[in-house]
Amino acid sequence: MSAAGLTSSQVTGSRVALVMRASSDIGVATVQALAQSGADLALALESEPSPHFMESLRSYGGRVVWFPITGSPNGVEAAQLVRSVVAALGGIDVLVANTIRRVEGQIDDGDVDEDALDEQMTTDVRSVIALVKATSRSMRDGGRVVALGSSLADRVGTPGLADFAATRAAIAAFCRGAAHDLGPRGITVNVVQIGAIESQADQGLSREMLAAERDANALGRLGKPSEVADAIMFLAGPGAAFITGSVLNVDGGYSA
Repeated sequence: MSAAGLTSSQVTGSRVALVMRASSDIGVATVQALAQSGADLALALESEPSPHFMESLRSYGGRVVWFPITGSPNGVEAAQLVRSVVAALGGIDVLVANTIRRVEGQIDDGDVDEDALDEQMTTDVRSVIALVKATSRSMRDGGRVVALGSSLADRVGTPGLADFAATRAAIAAFCRGAAHDLGPRGITVNVVQIGAIESQADQGLSREMLAAERDANALGRLGKPSEVADAIMFLAGPGAAFITGSVLNVDGGYSA
């Protein structure tokens, strides 16, 4: 992990973490931190990872298995993924639901691709809900669900992102309700709302928008994927056992 002394964020023991989009920059930083803390990893990916990447994660001593999945898994695909993970690794203790697709367009722009907007809703909302539901049925008591959101859209109105903002608000609302459903089992459900991060691949932002959002946040810089991973690790660890239904902004103060 990039931050020293975060003992309360260690995912200790032989806990199994299922991470979506583990090949994105934030995903890579997250699985590296999880591997270093001793977790076994289930990597849900659209394409086979490189042998070097897999071996680098296994070098920390845990089991690492990758599972093919579409970018927008439906309920059937999510259930099959969970069954495969449980069969290979024995269970699931942590889910990192990182499934973000971003489409920009003014609401009065008749040229915006409606199919792309539908795909955005499927990827950003329906797939996350399907994954959380499927995982929760097999997750061991005391587990952790961490979904990724975006403070750039959900917390602060941004031109051209109304549709995207609706998906982020939907996930935050869903996770609040899921926290109540799963609370009796000691399973926590939280959202990490990310701001402008150095990786354009994770944000789908133009350089101009990244620069504008960097200048608008309190710290005046872009975030690092490792800083998002640190927040995920905290919520996935024992130090966050009494935190659920919450939103953690990792945005440099953009939403302050």
